[in-house]
Amino acid sequence: MGPKIKVVTGFVPIVGHPRTAAEYGALGEKLGELTDEFSVHPFYQKIEDCWLQKYITGKQLSPMWSVGDNPSKNTLKYQIATHQKFAWLAQALALDATPDTFVWLDYGIHHVPGVTTDVIKDFLKRIKTDDFAIPGCWSLDDPRVGSVGDMYPNWRFCGGVMAVPRQHVIPFFAAIRRQVRTHLDFTNNISWDVNNVARVEAGGKLPIRWYQADHNETMFTGY
Repeated sequence: MGPKIKVVTGFVPIVGHPRTAAEYGALGEKLGELTDEFSVHPFYQKIEDCWLQKYITGKQLSPMWSVGDNPSKNTLKYQIATHQKFAWLAQALALDATPDTFVWLDYGIHHVPGVTTDVIKDFLKRIKTDDFAIPGCWSLDDPRVGSVGDMYPNWRFCGGVMAVPRQHVIPFFAAIRRQVRTHLDFTNNISWDVNNVARVEAGGKLPIRWYQADHNETMFTGY
């Protein structure tokens, strides 16, 4: 028998974001199709209640943020919202410590080409015990991993799917939080969540297992 799984997802509404709240709502509802076989915990939060916004407000910071080639999407609020997933995993653990593995799925994961409820269910059934696994596009041999900086997303990891064993949930959130704060101190910049996951992996303190994928169903089938 495989590990007991808890699926975690969440949504933070952002006024003016290219994908509307209604569109996100329709996508999020499709995750409800998992509940006949798996436990799913969705979180809903306002931007001012996100841990990174609280940190910025508390320190009275005026940070810059990475926008890449899509400034209408990659706003400061968007970067704050995407970093909330790590806190939500920790909150899900605090609410229910019985699952062996907490699986993050982006609220809008069903917009990704090739992703269906059956594809996700098959992935969840194949998750191995104590496997801290995150799919990504770029192998460590890819020169972009070490050179992309904060100009563009570091697609070492895809970001929309993460399988985190219970014992690593809190250390993972703590490591991300430290990385974000350190990066802010040195650069006054908030980067993409995937860039910070790549930096945490490079730190070598967490047993993250990368597996090859792209922004399609291979995030699930490639496991």
